[in-house]
Amino acid sequence: MYGYGYGYNTPSFGIGASAGIFVTLLVIAFIAAIVLAVAGYRKYVNDGDQQRFSLKDSSTWGPFFRFDKLVIDKILKALYLFCAIFTAFFFLAIVLASLANGIVAFLVSLIMCAILCLIIELIERVTFESVMLSVIITRNTTDIKDMLSRRPASQLPPSGPAPVPPTQPVAPAAPVAEASASEVSALEPAHSEPTSVPEPPAESKPAPSTPSFCPECGTAIQPGSHFCPECGKKLD
Repeated sequence: MYGYGYGYNTPSFGIGASAGIFVTLLVIAFIAAIVLAVAGYRKYVNDGDQQRFSLKDSSTWGPFFRFDKLVIDKILKALYLFCAIFTAFFFLAIVLASLANGIVAFLVSLIMCAILCLIIELIERVTFESVMLSVIITRNTTDIKDMLSRRPASQLPPSGPAPVPPTQPVAPAAPVAEASASEVSALEPAHSEPTSVPEPPAESKPAPSTPSFCPECGTAIQPGSHFCPECGKKLD
């Protein structure tokens, strides 16, 4: 009988014990994340140049209520620090709580929590950057408007239509003087005098041959005679 009841007196570390340890570590992680987020914001994020909202300074009320000075970027930066630190502490609490279930459970939870922590940290970063992009664009637009409102009137562009510059009269072109004959001849390229092309000689008719003797009377005829000196016969 005594041996039957001994089992109830032995301490047992199971799921209930690890859950209690996890809840305790989670509360500690939440408080530590808040403290580290505030310290990290003061040291790495806050530059101290921007005007802060103060209940004692009434000059800060107007920009705050008109949303001229946005504070959402400060809130997002502080919230990102808190989420990143708390996520790391959350998985660290799971790993430490798994020690109550043995070394095997500890090693498995260590590997799984490291992978999940890395993935969730990346998702948080991308999400906050996407929101911050729209905030940065809005802040830049507000800063540009503020700079334009503070410019002196001499540097502001005119509100009316742009003046049309007067058209300047075009000076008449100077008359071109006629070049003299000597200048024209000097400008013309030198040409050699045209050579006279010899005309082809006129075709000369062959002189009719004069017979040596008259065909009528047989008298001897001198060269170049056209009539027979004896009988008067025409020799041509």
